[in-house]
Amino acid sequence: MKLNPFQKKTSAYYAKTKAAHDQLASELQALQTKLSEAQADAQQKQQRLRDQQQYSSIYSSLTSEKRASIEANEAQDLVGSLKGQILSLEGRIAPLARIVQAPKQFARAKEELERVRQQQRTLTVDRSKTQAQMDQLSQRAAEVDIRLAAELKTASEALISAQEDFTPAPALTQLETQQRVISTSLAQLQDKLRGMDASWMALPKALNDAERIFVSCRAVMLEIELYEQLMPVMGLLAKASVSRQQDIYSHDPSHFDIDVGLDLLESATAELEGELQAA
Repeated sequence: MKLNPFQKKTSAYYAKTKAAHDQLASELQALQTKLSEAQADAQQKQQRLRDQQQYSSIYSSLTSEKRASIEANEAQDLVGSLKGQILSLEGRIAPLARIVQAPKQFARAKEELERVRQQQRTLTVDRSKTQAQMDQLSQRAAEVDIRLAAELKTASEALISAQEDFTPAPALTQLETQQRVISTSLAQLQDKLRGMDASWMALPKALNDAERIFVSCRAVMLEIELYEQLMPVMGLLAKASVSRQQDIYSHDPSHFDIDVGLDLLESATAELEGELQAA
């Protein structure tokens, strides 16, 4: 599947996006450090204000209380400002992180899809094998039951006609033992089959989830590959979009629609479906 432009060389588009992401992530970390310091400072100043309020009620230190109030408010304003900056920065990082994290997420999605499919294959084989064992044991149990009924009839007739103490034939004891062992084995296999059936019932959802995540991650990877291929002509696209905006004022120059032929869409759909089945 030709989806990873990073296997041969780093994508220019990806590299540019990652650099922007890393820069903003560094700024975010610095802001988070400032926020922690500002929150600690604000707490101290709020405590100082409370102390001053209590002190002024006794000594009438209104000037100190006013100064403490101003400092506490300024500290709290700084905390609010930093939180706003962090929220704004996180909003800018999110779409970049989507691109930066795409290769690892796609690899994990592909591994998970293969794991679920392998589980399906393994369960199919194990269920078939267990069912075959149960069928064999059931057939054997039926044969033992017939033989045991015959031995019981013979032993019963022998007991009725016996003049002295009666000792059952060894074959009767062996058949009864076989019957118990077969019954126990069938019960164990039935429990095993019920456990596999429970796993089998959960497979459709697990497979659907794995395929959905795979498709979602693949979409981002193909988006990266598309932008990589478009990088050399982005300047021309920009000129065409600005030119259209100059001609049609309502046109948004940051977007430029391109029609894709129906034959190409049908071919792409078939190719993507084939990739999904082969993943």
